[in-house]
Amino acid sequence: MFGTRPLLWLLLLASLIGGVHWYRYERAVQHDAGALAMPEPVLATGSTLPPWTDGTGFRYRPLGRLTGRVVVVSRTNYSLGEFAHLAPTDLAIAWGSLSDPAAYSQLTFEQRGSPLSGRYVFPDIKRGTTLARMPHRDVEAWLLANLTHVHAIPSDRHIASRLSGIRPGQVVELSGLLVEVTAPSGARYTSSLALHDYDCEIAWIDGLDLVD
Repeated sequence: MFGTRPLLWLLLLASLIGGVHWYRYERAVQHDAGALAMPEPVLATGSTLPPWTDGTGFRYRPLGRLTGRVVVVSRTNYSLGEFAHLAPTDLAIAWGSLSDPAAYSQLTFEQRGSPLSGRYVFPDIKRGTTLARMPHRDVEAWLLANLTHVHAIPSDRHIASRLSGIRPGQVVELSGLLVEVTAPSGARYTSSLALHDYDCEIAWIDGLDLVD
């Protein structure tokens, strides 16, 4: 009986650490009803900036810029695989009518991915909600108009820290270069240059403010 006590204390400590982590980084930010980020982010294609290479051998070619105020409806951090070393955080971001808590709370936003497959967000409608009674085609078009998935490359360690700790429901102001990246392995990753498609943006985030 005495020998079980260290294990019990370890389990309690692990539970406490997990609870603190959830409270600080995973607990949803609560807002009153109403759109939090009505204007659509601005996606401008083209860039006069020259290509560059970072300290780990990833080569970047700028393709455009993404800026705007958005709501992060889901955030996931990755650590395994080449792409995770490039873009350790994925953000599912919403704007327009989807940025209303009364709207995005009707969905779950599961972010999926592995070193052997792509990374993407899978919105799923909760049962018994208003959205569940709408035609699937209408909901799909609405999500395409107001939601995208960003593979975020932090431009420095301070932005990396802020990205990794964004909570669901956090309103943020972000700015980043959309890029084509050639990895040391020779693999190439190219950002989408349109908001309303099924592809993800790959953005070198050089501006990030946590608003609310």
